[in-house]
Amino acid sequence: MISAKGRIRAPAVCSNSEFHIFRDSRRRMPVAALVTRLRTGLLQLAACARLAELLHVLLQAGELECALEDAPVSAGEALASCRLTSLLADAAVRCDATSEPCDGRLLARDGLRILQTITYSGAVSVSPPEGFAYYALHPLDYADVVQGLGLRIGRAWVVGIRSIGTTLSAVVCAKLGELGIAAKRVTVRPTGHPYDRECEFSAKQRQAIASALAAGAEFIVCDEGPGRSGTSLLSVAEALERESVPADRIMLVCSHEPNVIELCGRDAQRRWQRYRAVATGMTRRLPAKASTCIGGGEWRRHFVATGEEWPATWPQMERLKYLSTNGRELFTFEGHRPYGATVRARNEQMSQAGWAPVYLGQADGFGAHLMPSRRLPRQVDLNQLLLEHMAQYCAWRAREFGVAEIDVGELENMTRVNLERGFGIIPKYLRLPIGRAAICDNRMAPEHWLADDGRILKLDAALHGDDHFFPGPCDIAWDLAGVIVEWELDSPAREFFLTKYQSSSGDYVMSRIEDYELAYAMFRLAWSKTAAASVADTEEGAGLMRDYRRYRRVVEDCMMRMSVDASSAVSEALP
Repeated sequence: MISAKGRIRAPAVCSNSEFHIFRDSRRRMPVAALVTRLRTGLLQLAACARLAELLHVLLQAGELECALEDAPVSAGEALASCRLTSLLADAAVRCDATSEPCDGRLLARDGLRILQTITYSGAVSVSPPEGFAYYALHPLDYADVVQGLGLRIGRAWVVGIRSIGTTLSAVVCAKLGELGIAAKRVTVRPTGHPYDRECEFSAKQRQAIASALAAGAEFIVCDEGPGRSGTSLLSVAEALERESVPADRIMLVCSHEPNVIELCGRDAQRRWQRYRAVATGMTRRLPAKASTCIGGGEWRRHFVATGEEWPATWPQMERLKYLSTNGRELFTFEGHRPYGATVRARNEQMSQAGWAPVYLGQADGFGAHLMPSRRLPRQVDLNQLLLEHMAQYCAWRAREFGVAEIDVGELENMTRVNLERGFGIIPKYLRLPIGRAAICDNRMAPEHWLADDGRILKLDAALHGDDHFFPGPCDIAWDLAGVIVEWELDSPAREFFLTKYQSSSGDYVMSRIEDYELAYAMFRLAWSKTAAASVADTEEGAGLMRDYRRYRRVVEDCMMRMSVDASSAVSEALP
């Protein structure tokens, strides 16, 4: 149980709203497993080396290269992984330019020869590159932006920022080569606080920079972003300047143009404006039928009736969405291969079981659903039939998307940290019990359901339970708490809902639901406040602050209710 006894003091003001909302999605994997996966992909290229298959293997090669660069491997093995990523990037750029398949047999032969030289037997840390997995960043968007620059240079030295910059640097180098520009690349990993990154080049890299500078090269820094601070890109540019590279010979290549006033890194506005920067902008590599962009909250114009209050959203963090020309198909970014595979499988299963709209498949990283209607249920639509339907859905999900082993330590820590930062409460004891572990939905509010001729279908159900936000795999009580909090269930409705879930699942959740109501509301409070800070002084920001205040009341109610439980451990307020 979680107890929150003690006085509640006003939250401390934090200029950068550093609540804990992102989870650590890194995992340890044996290099042998990554190599085996790549070997399988290369062998498949021998039969078919079209662009989609090339990109699939390219992203896997970039992931291996990034992992080995961060691991204690020999210089030869690190160089081999770099050569493999570059080989595949060259092939992808050529294939994209000609619209013809590459020589798959030759590519597979050369790739397998390189792969044979990687013999490291240890485990490495890998994490999904967020742009490829969540934010519709296409690797060849960076080839497009280089093509459009009209560069008139003879040499370039490209720096990719790990992790995603590993693959992006290979693509940029490949495109430069196609344009007749001699290019070499390295990767770096800036360190330090997320809002104040620092970069240091190795002795070997400094020698290479000096040689490139003497040869008249331009210097290109590649990464996704910039993020909220901009300091990853800035740290690399400034490290180049410390090696005597003039600022006017440094170019930042990123995925979007920032509002430099809102960059929260130290003196970021002035620092950013010292360099040339180009951005890919929103990807143009889309499914053929994708027509009307409804990402960034624009979906509300199409799904929320005129005059109703729009649900608040964090535009920058939304999955990119499109409607088809006739409005009958919804395209949502699910992740480029291999990152979208599990999402696709969950969507297929949910569609076949009748819980979600008909799933039409995945292309260019986007999954397509056939939309029978566009009416979202509202708070006033809540009745016992809807509550029973949602209870049965949670029971089905716990059964079908169950996982064997999970560690909720990070989720518990999120709750603990955010309680301290939001309320000044330091729980002495905090535990989230595990009854039914699953990949949760994590989108249970009314705007994530669809009403269609008496049926209620689930939207956004495969995307958010194991992405880079909390909760990650956890107890299904997280989704049950989501229904209770988001639909603002009163005591009778809450009891009815939980009773129906228990009768459908055989899972007695009553003993742990209060813990998850507090954890869920605390996360949503932190998410809303962080999102509001990113769109301050806008109508969107005002809506997010309304949500923040509502979740704050829920957390306060939870703490008050749980503090009278004599079996709870004692917590105390800060002095």
